[in-house]
Amino acid sequence: MICWGDEVREYNGDKQVIFNFKKSAAENELGTAVRLNNGNTLITESGKQPRLLEVDQLGQIKISVPLLPETDNFHMQTRMARKLPTGNYLVPHLLAFSVKEYTPSGNIVNTFKTDLEALGGREAENWPFTAIRLKNGNTLVTLTHGNKVVEFDPLGAIAWKISNDDFEEKPFKDPCGAQRLPNGHTVIASYGDRKSTRLNS
Repeated sequence: MICWGDEVREYNGDKQVIFNFKKSAAENELGTAVRLNNGNTLITESGKQPRLLEVDQLGQIKISVPLLPETDNFHMQTRMARKLPTGNYLVPHLLAFSVKEYTPSGNIVNTFKTDLEALGGREAENWPFTAIRLKNGNTLVTLTHGNKVVEFDPLGAIAWKISNDDFEEKPFKDPCGAQRLPNGHTVIASYGDRKSTRLNS
């Protein structure tokens, strides 16, 4: 499954498209594309009316959640959202410097701020890109322009972080993706990097 700015597509092993969903307006932009346990696909759509969608296999919208990204800059409204076991959704909002937890009805029940002074404040451009709820209840967030990855506790305090300040070689260049592995290690994808870097930390 791949998400472009204007369409989500799922390919089978023969490279045939077996699922697709297109944005609802020319100026809009799609972000997240995640297959859920219920068979629906989770998609974010930025635009004048930004929203998070659950779409069934026929491309029909089953759930639509209005989002509050705090900006009219469509490209910078949101990125990689995730659905939680509770049924709520974690949604990063770049220019709001916030990861917000939404209920299916669109209520915000928790917010993790990424412009904390301990992270360098707003000047550090800690734009949240991916937010993942960990098994320990904390939330792992990549901060693209801030070149950091941070783990927040349920109250929004910093439980763990890593950044270019921790290394002489400055390995992070727009870290967008991250996953916590079963062994406790964290895999981080640096979007802006063009060479292979292996860290031993």
